[in-house]
Amino acid sequence: MEKSMSKYLPRRKFISWSLRGLAAAVVGKGYYNTTPGELTLSRVDIRLPGLPAAFHGARIAHFTDLHASWIVDADLYRRAVALAMQERPDWVVLTGDFITGATKFLSDSVGSFDRQYLDNSIAALAGLQAPLGIYGVLGNHDFWSGPAAVAAITQAYSEALGVRWLRNSHVRLEKNGAAIELLGVDDYWETSSSLYDACKGLDEQSVRILLSHNPDINEEIDVLGKRIDLVLSGHTHGGQVVLPLAGQPVMPSKFGQKYRAGLVQDGARQTYVSRGIGHLLFPMRFNCPPEVAIIRLS
Repeated sequence: MEKSMSKYLPRRKFISWSLRGLAAAVVGKGYYNTTPGELTLSRVDIRLPGLPAAFHGARIAHFTDLHASWIVDADLYRRAVALAMQERPDWVVLTGDFITGATKFLSDSVGSFDRQYLDNSIAALAGLQAPLGIYGVLGNHDFWSGPAAVAAITQAYSEALGVRWLRNSHVRLEKNGAAIELLGVDDYWETSSSLYDACKGLDEQSVRILLSHNPDINEEIDVLGKRIDLVLSGHTHGGQVVLPLAGQPVMPSKFGQKYRAGLVQDGARQTYVSRGIGHLLFPMRFNCPPEVAIIRLS
């Protein structure tokens, strides 16, 4: 199965989208800076058939696309933590693109890993905590920034926040004698991504929640014929710049607008795509405010 990013997001089209989105935001006065009123808390109720009674009402705080860089104010992360912690989540998930670093759709590598932005973001996230833990997967920008960046991200988050990384693996979450399975994969565009490995040894009867930075993982789920009940993703930024009627002119997804944002149903499987917290290329969002999502299970 081809996972080349260039297949889904031609460089010329991305540059065109960026310029058109910038023009639309300026003309339409749709500039979203990161003021408190523009960071949204989204409460999303999701029913999962077969969910053990002990997990009914469980809350998952979903953070994604932090994109730590010089254009993202670390105060945005602090406010995101405050919003999430007031909901008292049972566990926290982080679904990739912790940094911007390299941006390969514009050239082989635009930008580079700068440790100060990683450190600033982690310091701002210091208040994150949950009784069942914090779990993470990596995104395309994390991988594009190179092995040293990946090592720095995973080590720093583990040491500072106690993040458990799900790199093509799973963990069994237990509550009051009941359990569900939480899975995670490397970014879908990476050859290291393996849903097959993440599913090894799963309890056949348990509810399964998959963390994948890129929602296009749904294609692999169908190809492999694996049962996944819920996918939690980011990657698309909800469009970041969303034009009236047209949506986002070019999506970093082979499925067009389908997985741009929000809850998507694929048969019995559901996918929630968060708009994310940070931003990419320019400090702007248009018709698409940043978001912290609280997933409430029933």
